[in-house]
Amino acid sequence: MFTDIEQSLPEQWRGFFRVLSFPIAWLFPFQNFLLGSIWSSDLAGVSLAKRLFLLMPALGIVAGLWCTMLGIYTLLFRGRRAHFIGTVMILWWDLARCTWIFWAGMGKFVIVAIGTVWGVIRLLVETLLEMIRELIELPFVLTGNLSRSLRQPGVPWLAFLMTLAWSALEATIFTYILSPTIGEIVSDLTGADTHRFLGVFLFLMLLAMVSGSLACMYVLVDAIKRRDIPQALQMLIVEFFVMFVEVMFLYRELVDALTPWIAQQTGMQMGIVPVITLSTFGWLGIRGMVWFLFARFGTPTLIAIIARQRLPEEAVAENPVVASEQRWDMVVAKLKAEQDWFSQKSQALLEAAILPSFQLLAAAINFSITLFSGEPLFSLPFKSLSDVQETKALLQQLAGRGNAQ
Repeated sequence: MFTDIEQSLPEQWRGFFRVLSFPIAWLFPFQNFLLGSIWSSDLAGVSLAKRLFLLMPALGIVAGLWCTMLGIYTLLFRGRRAHFIGTVMILWWDLARCTWIFWAGMGKFVIVAIGTVWGVIRLLVETLLEMIRELIELPFVLTGNLSRSLRQPGVPWLAFLMTLAWSALEATIFTYILSPTIGEIVSDLTGADTHRFLGVFLFLMLLAMVSGSLACMYVLVDAIKRRDIPQALQMLIVEFFVMFVEVMFLYRELVDALTPWIAQQTGMQMGIVPVITLSTFGWLGIRGMVWFLFARFGTPTLIAIIARQRLPEEAVAENPVVASEQRWDMVVAKLKAEQDWFSQKSQALLEAAILPSFQLLAAAINFSITLFSGEPLFSLPFKSLSDVQETKALLQQLAGRGNAQ
């Protein structure tokens, strides 16, 4: 470009133009060589490393050279020339320091990034291990809480569970016994031979009947204890009909299933009276055994749960400390405590990523500002992002210098 301009000038002006353009004429080939050697490379890895570690310092050097060479032209009419020359030399010293800080900052960024990633992985692994341990220990914790609550005085949970288990067992047995009979009745009513959910509905119905039979017995015994004669007589009538229904439709079927075996062993053909008698004795024996063993303790709890009533024994048996909930609270508290760590690491990672580049950018801006105002704008090097002033503060600083001049 300078050659073309020189050729277009008269012969007597070419020497003067050559002297006048000498400070900046060599910058074009120099910057092309410098930036080209950094930007291009045969190996992709080497090219990436050169662009990461050498491109920013090279741009700072190019900016510094242009401002310095252009500043030579201003020495003829600039005041405080010695101060300007000293300032430019100090700016080159700042550029050298910022270059070293840039390389050290890039290394610090890599170290901080690796440390942050390692910390996040460690936190995730610890949280995952805590969750796995919690899941593994959860059955044992629940079993320990259950056994501890069963051993403590208060609500008879063991009797309650045994009552439910016995009701389910009795309902299962009678479901198996009554399924053929009920299936034939339903087939006659509907005309279908198969009934997919008959066993489930029959089991639920029988479970309610057995539990209701125990509940009627509890109300009868409670009325007798309280000497409530009208309610006791009422419950005796209800219990009689309950016994009649269960003997005729449940226990009779059980005895009928045993009739062939009795006839084979004794040779006696049982009629309706022996069958009803054995069914009644069976009902009384089973109900008495179940009642005096656990049903008299578990039935009140069952009725209270169904009615959503609070038992008096619950005031003694309450235990608000649950180990599982405490463990989860500890995990949540630990995660909350790690928020400060994340905040600090994110700030350190941001400074390590941005501050090295800001050092070289500020050095280049200092050269430009010094070329026009004679004083640098930034005080280098930056120690943290808080040292980087906001735009409003920088504009006020430049306006103050313009007024002073």
